[in-house]
Parts: sequence; structure tokens; C-alpha cells
Amino acid sequence: MDLESIFDVILRKHQKNNHLNSTDGSEILYTNFLQEDFVISSVSLVIICVGISIGIVGNILIIGGVTVYRRLRTTGNVFIVNLAVADLVVVTIVQPFNVIGIILGPEFFHGKLEALCHMVATVCVMSCAGSMITLASVALNRYIFVCKNIKYHSFYSKKKIAVYIVFIWLLVSMIDLPNYLRWGGHTFDYKTMSCVFDRNFLPYTMFLSTLIYWIPLSLVFYCYVSIYLYVRRHRKAFQKQMTKCESINEDIILARHQQDIRMIRTFVLVVIIFILCWVPYFVLVLFDRDENVSKAVYAFSLGVGHCNSSVNSILYGATNKRFRKGYKMFVVNYCCMCFNKKTSKETEKNLWYISKSSSIYDEDKPATQASTLSSQEIPIQERQGI
Repeated sequence: MDLESIFDVILRKHQKNNHLNSTDGSEILYTNFLQEDFVISSVSLVIICVGISIGIVGNILIIGGVTVYRRLRTTGNVFIVNLAVADLVVVTIVQPFNVIGIILGPEFFHGKLEALCHMVATVCVMSCAGSMITLASVALNRYIFVCKNIKYHSFYSKKKIAVYIVFIWLLVSMIDLPNYLRWGGHTFDYKTMSCVFDRNFLPYTMFLSTLIYWIPLSLVFYCYVSIYLYVRRHRKAFQKQMTKCESINEDIILARHQQDIRMIRTFVLVVIIFILCWVPYFVLVLFDRDENVSKAVYAFSLGVGHCNSSVNSILYGATNKRFRKGYKMFVVNYCCMCFNKKTSKETEKNLWYISKSSSIYDEDKPATQASTLSSQEIPIQERQGI
């Protein structure tokens, strides 16, 4: 496929904005950011490196915790693992090449490595799009579970979940495809010092922001508002049923109800943080058409956006007891064995027993006598663990 040179895009953009400092553009193409903008570049490097460190550890903890802790191994949490995978791609591929761009500049990608810049930009678009679309999928999953509980298992069987995940990644790959068909393009962005899509091509910028931000955000808003209204509408019915079920594990049902509410709050908090992290960058690329905003603002806004890939594990651990247990099990089972195998094996057996003693409201098995009340009678009651 004949790809447009990223340096042609750079020169055309600078010529349009009258920023060329030499006739051949060499001063632009071979700039050194650490020498020209030492403070901005240094601060960006610190933010990126901290984000990479936290993101690698945190997202591995999410994937590992869901893998080893039985109460987290549910069909709904497959989306959480998919989100962690997308975030892990950002912190292991996109951000390290951002570091290279800051230290070595665009010269690093000149010549044979231009294809590498195209690849990094593609991975950036796909992983960030995958994160937002997965968050929308989580919201839709919770909406169907709470408000359409009877239909939940027909929509979210194990096979269908796998199809949904494959569809998400096919969709995000199609989102970046226009850049290879000359509708848009990839370039090295001097203000963010990284390989990204050509934000100066307004039609594709609007297409991208609408498809990976505004539409998923609207779906998320609709789902969580609907869940809130549904729970509030059925709260009295729930309390009425609670007074009738003292003899059939009232404490278990009440605890389950409270646990579900906390988990939904966790998901809402994750979405709010995502919005706050990415709003500045999307506002800039849509409305700063004349390149009037400073480089510092661009670098900071994209850095904060990418750092969102590092904070989800902290949010899950801080707000949800199950994920903290999952993290602990993963660390003890796989990270501490090399220091004390005997102790680790004994601890592993104990934690395995805890994980097997899961709630009767397990996602992939039917409810027992303690959950004989229908989802219409107790709207937030789950027959699963999320």
C-alpha cells in the first residue's frame, strides 16, 4: 500500500501555517525537543514514564486477578480484561515510542522507519478507540443485566462474548483504515512529540472523535442513567420483598444488593475519569484549527489522556473489595512463589478455597433457593458475580 510520507504531511502543515524556518524544512524535520523545549519535554518524559510503570503493573494485576480469582471470572468481566489489554497496549507500545519521539525527535522515523511511525499511530488510534468502545460495552452489559435481566444470559453467553470482543477489535481496525486510503493520514505531531493521526485533516478528525468518543459516551450516559432510574423506581419493591424473606438468607441478599450497587458505581467512576482525561485533547483537535494553543497544552492534554490507561487498576482496587482480593491472589500465587515456594503453596491453597467459596449469585450458574425471588421482584439482584 502506497503510504504518504509522514514528513510530507509535516512540511505541508508547516507551510500552510507559515512556520517554515528554512527552504528545505531541515530545521523542522531534525529538531531536538530536549534542547529546544527542555522544561516541556522533561515534564512530558516524567509523566509518561510514571504512567508506563503504573500502567504495566496495574493492567497485569487486572488480567491476573480476573484469571486467578473465581468470583471475578465471569462473562461480564471479559470486557474488563479487554479494557486492560487495550490499556496495556498503550503503555507498552504507544507511550514508549512517545519517549523516543521526545528524546530523538522525528529524525528517528526518517527513511526506512517511516512505516514504524505509521504502525505506532495505528496502534494509538486502535487502542484508544478500543478503550472507549469497551467502556460503552461494559455500560450496555450492566444495563441489560439490571434492567433486562431475564434476557441477560441469551445476550451474554460465553460464545457470544467472544464474538463481541472480536467485533470490537475489527471495528477499531476499520476506524483507522481511512488513514491508509488517503482520507486523513498519519504524521509525527510536533506539539505532542508523537506519531498520531493527522489532526489537521478536519473531516477525519470529526469522524474519529464522533465514532470513538461522542457516540460511545452517549451510550454510556443512557445506560447508567437508565440503571439509576430503574433502581430508584424499584427500590420500594425491593425493600418490601426484603421484609418477606427473613427466613431465606436476608443478609446474603442484602449484601449482594449493596455489592452490586458498589460495582456499578465503580464502573461509573471509571467512565468519569476517562471523560475527564480525554476531553481536553478532543476539544483541542476539534477547535484549535489555527494552531494557536501552545505546545505545552497539547503535550499535557495527550499525556493526561494516555495516563488514563494507567489509572483503572487503581480505581478498581480502591473501590472494589473483590478486585483487591484478586490482586492479592495473583501476587501471592505468581509473584511471591520465587521467594518462598512452600509458604506460597500453602497460601495458594487457602486463597483457592476462598475463591471456590463464591457467592450463590454466580454468573455462570443458576441461582439456588436463596435467590428464588425473580429479577422483577428484586431488580438489582444478580445471579452472578461481577
